[in-house]
Amino acid sequence: MERIIKNINLVYYLLYMTTVVVAVIIFFLTFSNAQTAHIDEKSQTGVIISSVYILYLLISIPYALWSFHKKTKKWQQIKDEYVKLVEYEKGSKIRLWIIGAGLIAGIVLVYLMRSKSMIFCAAIAAIALYFTKPTVNKMISELKLDENKEDETSEK
Repeated sequence: MERIIKNINLVYYLLYMTTVVVAVIIFFLTFSNAQTAHIDEKSQTGVIISSVYILYLLISIPYALWSFHKKTKKWQQIKDEYVKLVEYEKGSKIRLWIIGAGLIAGIVLVYLMRSKSMIFCAAIAAIALYFTKPTVNKMISELKLDENKEDETSEK
């Protein structure tokens, strides 16, 4: 169980680390004399890009959280604990990547569009990613592993 959480945490911290690295690169690009692309947020291209990004956030975050919750209900029914944990790990990583992609894209769009609304959107993605932080207690509760052990001991 600890190994599963470590693997999921690896992805979790990798996403945040990637976000920080992208932000640092953007910081240096912004304050260097490098010619950089800039998209006016009020131009047609800017409106389309920001609309697509906001739509992605509005769909992906609730969908990732809802589908993961729905899948945990199915995984609770699996008798083999190893299979249950493997499915949980796979589902957790997918959920993290869906939300993390929105965060990284938001940081890039903050740089490209220089828009305050993109900062807030990236912050929403960061908060959503924070709420998906994996812990052993969360995994036990979501998979109802403690209840399964209680049922087994009461049967004996």
